[in-house]
Amino acid sequence: MFKFVFLVLSIVGIFAVQQDPPLPPNPSEHAKCKMTPAYPPPANRTIPWFQINLDVTPHDRWNEVVTFFDEGINAVIDEIFEHLDWRVINDLLAAIQGNEAEILARYPNGYGEEIQGISDLTGIETAKLILLNAAYELLGVCTSIVAQDTNGNVYHGRNLDFGLGLAFNFSDFQWGLTEALRPILFNAEMMKNNQTLYKATFFAGYVGVLTGVRKQAMTITVDSRFDNNYDKYLLDWFLNPDDTDQWLTFTTRNAIETYNTYNDALNYLSKEPYIGPAYIIIGGSQVNEGSVITLGPNHTLVDVWSIPHGLPANDSSVTPWYVLETNYDHWNQPPWFDDRRYPAEDCMNEIGSANITLPNLYNVLNGLPNRNRLTTYTALMDCAEGHLESYYQYCTEIDCSPW
Repeated sequence: MFKFVFLVLSIVGIFAVQQDPPLPPNPSEHAKCKMTPAYPPPANRTIPWFQINLDVTPHDRWNEVVTFFDEGINAVIDEIFEHLDWRVINDLLAAIQGNEAEILARYPNGYGEEIQGISDLTGIETAKLILLNAAYELLGVCTSIVAQDTNGNVYHGRNLDFGLGLAFNFSDFQWGLTEALRPILFNAEMMKNNQTLYKATFFAGYVGVLTGVRKQAMTITVDSRFDNNYDKYLLDWFLNPDDTDQWLTFTTRNAIETYNTYNDALNYLSKEPYIGPAYIIIGGSQVNEGSVITLGPNHTLVDVWSIPHGLPANDSSVTPWYVLETNYDHWNQPPWFDDRRYPAEDCMNEIGSANITLPNLYNVLNGLPNRNRLTTYTALMDCAEGHLESYYQYCTEIDCSPW
């Protein structure tokens, strides 16, 4: 099974970096929208809230959350390291072990101290927590959308798909890591000087920002961007103490903790050199503030695709009003085996800018195949209001995509 998954990841990488001119996008030739009214989700789908005080020393900052989720964090670690003998994981872990202190010292803003604090509190090996905090660089998928209505209100939604490449349970057709990750989800009000600085959705034990909103400033999500060297860049960084490239979700966290405007955050996120390829999706509170930043490793590629040049792309009578990113460059066709883009576009175009709302955005993200067996949660954000809501997400239907 692991050889099969490795092959799938390699195929994904080949498609992700293809540079041949794509065929003109034509959604009519692709899968159609499978959206149904699904908002609001049942009450038991709501993810719990905590407050994290950024004025507390980094070592102790996550103590309440980690104590609450201790059993779940250990279950995730067990899923990654005990149930899987996978070369990529083993090679990365070997590069970290014995070098933990030096690696943590290279992390910005005390994030390394946070990871060490989590290790000290849980008793989990520091090297394994370091690799857990790099896991999204390897194992994420996702869908992110930033859209504005006809009044210029901007909304940002995402599905967080996490767990690709680890054990698949054929008894219930679910990914083992995905199943282990849902129970450690929480929302956080990140507090500074007794005020809410920003809000984010986290996995306990993972300190980077995958999904967050800072009121009147920005919304941020990240999507994985694969290529056929998806593990090489991480290994190089761990083995080279002089490598100054940046971690994806530590950089998004630094942006949301530092910048007060969408434009400042967009400028910063577009210029940092990242360890590996990625997509950063950023929204704002003003008209046309929504962009997908496409990144190559070590600043080898930067493309900023914004709402004024966004979607829909094939109707000259309609002004573009949204951008949508799965895990493939927007100027290329998605691969046939993982076409989540065109069904989501079909749903968005069916709704139209006059009717886009957070509930309707949830309905889009809930539609198959954007909701799939890797989907852990769906989040909705409104930058102007500083609003975040997120929900546990599942896919158990017979026609659910495995990714």
